[in-house]
Amino acid sequence: MSIELEIQDGSPWFLSPDIWTVPGSDPTGTPSAPIVGETCYMWARVRNNGSSQADNAQVRFYWANPSVGFDRNTANFIGSANVSLAGGEVRDVLCLTPWVPVFVNSGHECVLAEAFHPTGDPLPASPTFNVPTDRHVAQRNLSVVFAAKIKNMMFSTSFSVCNSSRKDQTFRVFAKPGRLEELKPLVEHLGNNIPLQAMGELKSVGFVMEPCPDEHAMENAVPIVERLTVKGNICTGLTVVGRLEGDAALLHVIQEVDGKEVGGLSVLVLNGDVYKPEERTHEQKETENNKGAR
Repeated sequence: MSIELEIQDGSPWFLSPDIWTVPGSDPTGTPSAPIVGETCYMWARVRNNGSSQADNAQVRFYWANPSVGFDRNTANFIGSANVSLAGGEVRDVLCLTPWVPVFVNSGHECVLAEAFHPTGDPLPASPTFNVPTDRHVAQRNLSVVFAAKIKNMMFSTSFSVCNSSRKDQTFRVFAKPGRLEELKPLVEHLGNNIPLQAMGELKSVGFVMEPCPDEHAMENAVPIVERLTVKGNICTGLTVVGRLEGDAALLHVIQEVDGKEVGGLSVLVLNGDVYKPEERTHEQKETENNKGAR
């Protein structure tokens, strides 16, 4: 007899299809990506793979800046919910607390959920989210960015590299091309934002330290950050850059420590002349106006 709670990972592991968001005031509305400044609800699909009843299991929901490494101390707790599951049962669980996404890193955020039973199936003692190896927890870490001819099809997106340890750690950060079909499990919850049949390729992909790089900075991008030392309990920033040839392409950014994969995020790059960016929110416009006034 056992309780074995799980929120399933994706492929790659940081693209879970079992976590999704619903913008607006109705949590039963149409799932879509979070919208900056608009109320949003989070859901998670929880499974009990064990044979015993799980009464009042707890599900916690978090958001984080686009990152390739964060833990329960650096992620932003949204809220929680309780669910009872018979052995073998699967249920969709709503976070009872609404969330209002803020304008951070162009509005892109990572969402994460974990399910556990305090006595029958507790979480590991460590504050670290060991997503690839811990069935209790899953995350969806996908940013959508646009490239356009007016910018020579250049794209960039910033993210954090977080060290959740008290000691300094040295990370290796690199990017590898993905396949648009890897996003197919997310279509149910992201819909037309994912052009699975599009053709495209990313060129000159690399990393820079500047949060808002220009073409000159892009020319100095390094394809792999072999050694990035981050002090204990600190996050530092990197920006991945490149050029898009075609209409759409997918990129995975991976973080390693001693050859072990400990963090990741995906970037969907769309041709902004083909797939028009959604209308900017009032908060985005105000932020851009303030930047221009400096």
